Amino acid sequence: MSRILTVRLTLIAVAVLSCRLPLRLAAGEFEVQFRSSGRTVKLELIEAGAVSCLDLGALAGLVGGELRWEIPAERITWTVEGVPLRFEDRLSFFTSAGKSFQLVGCCLVDRGRFLVPAQLAVEFLPGFFPERFAFNKLENRLVDKSAGSPAARPVKPGAGTPTTDPSDFRINTVVIDPGHGGKDPGALGRKYKLQEKDVVLDISRKVAGILNKKSKLKVLLTRDSDEYIYFERRGKIANESGAGLFVSIHANASKKSSICGTSTFFLDAAKTDEDRATAMLENASLKYEVEQIDTERLDEVNLILQDMAQNEYLRESYELSTCIHQQLVGLLKIPAWGRGVRQANFAVLRGAFMPAALVEVAFISNAAEEKLLRSKKFREKAAEAIAAGILAYIERYHKKLVSGS
Repeated sequence: MSRILTVRLTLIAVAVLSCRLPLRLAAGEFEVQFRSSGRTVKLELIEAGAVSCLDLGALAGLVGGELRWEIPAERITWTVEGVPLRFEDRLSFFTSAGKSFQLVGCCLVDRGRFLVPAQLAVEFLPGFFPERFAFNKLENRLVDKSAGSPAARPVKPGAGTPTTDPSDFRINTVVIDPGHGGKDPGALGRKYKLQEKDVVLDISRKVAGILNKKSKLKVLLTRDSDEYIYFERRGKIANESGAGLFVSIHANASKKSSICGTSTFFLDAAKTDEDRATAMLENASLKYEVEQIDTERLDEVNLILQDMAQNEYLRESYELSTCIHQQLVGLLKIPAWGRGVRQANFAVLRGAFMPAALVEVAFISNAAEEKLLRSKKFREKAAEAIAAGILAYIERYHKKLVSGS
């Protein structure tokens, strides 16, 4: 615990107290040179505390790409060369393809401008796109090596002009994640020998079918057969598809066969021993991917950054979980099943940078509930409830967009 606290304090110190670029930039300006034409354009350097910043809109307007608000005046995505870079007001890191990248200072929304540390242009653009960008340390300027002048280079509509049209933030894609699969059977039933992986795949397929029938949403399954998908890949599927929601479907288990009920979880520190046990049960699948673990991604700093990235969706994930749970309890009409909305540290939710929920439909370790999970009619009811909860949340979310709340 002391090591984690030390890392947290170090991050805060780096981001707040010593946030100066390692390169000396010309006071008040930042130069971008276009190699093909030899033209040099100057951008204003804005001092935000101890950090030199650039207006992201001005930078995007100059070198191109598509700039879009995900949440007006809070979260913005700049897509460069097909790669989305996501920034958030007051956060000292940005995300791309499910990974977090530390900045020397916080991003800031200031008088309509979205300010980012100039480090983005000095370090990350050349690092992400070395064939296009380079930073000339002798002349302190970003060099754009692409063919054509800025005026001639094709730029997507709206580049450099963040849009605030609510329709741009609507949820159009949903990812449904059937837990376990392949070499990982998940929890096993005691009486009927059901395997969790089979039960949740069937329910997930039914959820997708209902959503396709009742809405215009694009619905993706992380798996549609009996195969094992690595945790990191599940989140990556959601992130790369531009999904607005991620819902993972499971069946619970306990050493005590008398325990029963349905629960819906969102990602946060567990508050009870029972919730910690549930997370440990689902996270046990990590044993199947030891060879795939990237030790660089598992260090304490990166885990803290992932926590910070997930915190921005905490409230929405709670609301999504609440909507689903209300529908499960209401549609199944078994009051004793209402175990409530809960929170725990599920590995599968960590990599999905969007509102996310994990549904434990029933206890496969309980003989009565295993019998229900065995029933086609019950699985259909459970799928209807989950789909209804997803649609209820999306409707609520879209209403908030329109109202601006």
